[in-house]
Amino acid sequence: MGVRAFSLLMAAQLPSLYPQGAGPKKPRVDPALFEGAEGCFVLYDMAADRRVAVFGEKRCAERYTACSTFKVPLALMAFDAGVLKYESTLLKWDGVSRFLEAWNRDQTARSWMQNSVVWYSQRLTPLLGKERIAAYLKSFQYGNEDFSGGLTSAWLTITRSDSDPGGGTLKISAFEQLEFLKRFWRNQLPVSADALARTRNITFLENSPGGFALHGKTGSGVFDDSRRDFGWFIGHIAGNGGEYVFVAGLTRDQQAADARAAGMAAREISRRILRDNGLW
Repeated sequence: MGVRAFSLLMAAQLPSLYPQGAGPKKPRVDPALFEGAEGCFVLYDMAADRRVAVFGEKRCAERYTACSTFKVPLALMAFDAGVLKYESTLLKWDGVSRFLEAWNRDQTARSWMQNSVVWYSQRLTPLLGKERIAAYLKSFQYGNEDFSGGLTSAWLTITRSDSDPGGGTLKISAFEQLEFLKRFWRNQLPVSADALARTRNITFLENSPGGFALHGKTGSGVFDDSRRDFGWFIGHIAGNGGEYVFVAGLTRDQQAADARAAGMAAREISRRILRDNGLW
């Protein structure tokens, strides 16, 4: 069986791999996990087809810049359009030293997602073009669908380029992120099965001690006043007969924040919530 045929088969079978049964009856979120920050968390049971936990509902409804969570829809676009062929598709580093050492080397599609490499995204978006990206965003019903901030910065709040001095226009709420994840994992987005399968492959993060497979993506941004930042973690967890998608968000005062990027803090909070509820 060829790679594409195998990917098509796996994409078609994925939803049936996790029957209903695992997970907590009444999921809970400990407010102390968001101490010092304005927090948001929503957990959705794919088998029961309902939200089973919502914390910080008001914040979950507010839109924030997508930041690096945009890499998930961008990967779907790029694989679907043929801009990316494989998880191993390599883009050469341009030799410009950037603030994260992991970015200062050649990158594959897999390492792009795992290391959250901004310059790799900024190579893909011009290849796709603004009109094609806009069409994908509309078909994905992705947040405000606003890519007017520039081809290489519309989803960012920190890294800008000389050609795209704007940025930060593509915004999405936690509830909208959740709807996107539901359609992604249910094969309901208008992209090829190959694009779905390869994007799932590169968003895999780890297997938990309890036998759950975690896929997800962080995102971090800074508000214009530079005194506050915010973070995302969007994810999918499956195993032991259960399947869930979830979104975490937090907003904090940078002066009171720990040294981690806000997205990494949101990821750790998510893991603790999942663990507290028997999903880790």
